[in-house]
Amino acid sequence: MSDISELPTLPEHFESLIWELLKTRQSISEYELMRYLSEEGFPEFKPDLDPLTLFRSHFLLFHLLYRLQDQWFSENRGLLSIHTTDIHLQEIDLAANSEDASQQDSLQAPQVDDSIKSYYLDYSEFLNTQEDDVLRLIDDFWIRMAGYSIQPIGEEVRLQAQQRLDLEGQTLSVQIVKQQFRCLCQKNHPDKGGDPQIFRQICDAKEVLLQSLKNGDG
Repeated sequence: MSDISELPTLPEHFESLIWELLKTRQSISEYELMRYLSEEGFPEFKPDLDPLTLFRSHFLLFHLLYRLQDQWFSENRGLLSIHTTDIHLQEIDLAANSEDASQQDSLQAPQVDDSIKSYYLDYSEFLNTQEDDVLRLIDDFWIRMAGYSIQPIGEEVRLQAQQRLDLEGQTLSVQIVKQQFRCLCQKNHPDKGGDPQIFRQICDAKEVLLQSLKNGDG
C-alpha cells in the first residue's frame, strides 16, 4: 500500500457533504453520488465517457470513501457500506454497550472483501493504471457480459484463433495469449482508429484460446 504521505488529502468539504447526504437518504448509487459531487463543485467526479477519465473518477471516489469508512467507524459515527449500486450509512448502536465501555471495542468493523478494499486504498493503482489497462479491463468485462460459452474447442477453430493472434506454431500459455492480445489491442482497438470487426475477431480469438487452455483441448 502507498505510504500515507503519498495519499491525497480529503477535498475540502468532501467529508461533510457525504456525511450530510447519507444521513438524509437510505442509499445512493455511485453514479448518482458522482453527479451530486460534480454539481457541488467537485469536477474531478463528473461522469465522463472517456474510459481513463471515468476510471480515475471512480477510483478516487472509492479510495476516499474507504478512508472515510475506517475513520467513521473508529469514531463510532457509523458503518459506511460501499458498492457501485448501493452506498449507505448504517448507524452504530452503542446503547447496548453503554454499561460496559470495554464492549465497544468488540464492535465489528465493516465486512468487506479485503482484496477489494486493499485495491482501492492502494493509491499507486490510481497513479500507475494507464489507458491500455483500463481498456483491457473494459473489454474483458463486456466479453463476460456477452455470455461466451465455448464448449470443447475443435482443432480447426483453435488454429484459426492462433492465426488471428499471430501465434501459429507457438506453445501457448495464458500469459502468452494475454500478452499478445494486449499488443494487438494497442494497434487495433476502435478507440485508436482500428477496425471494430477486426478488434472483435481478436477478442473472440483470445477467448477461444483461453477457453481451450482451460479445458485442456488440443
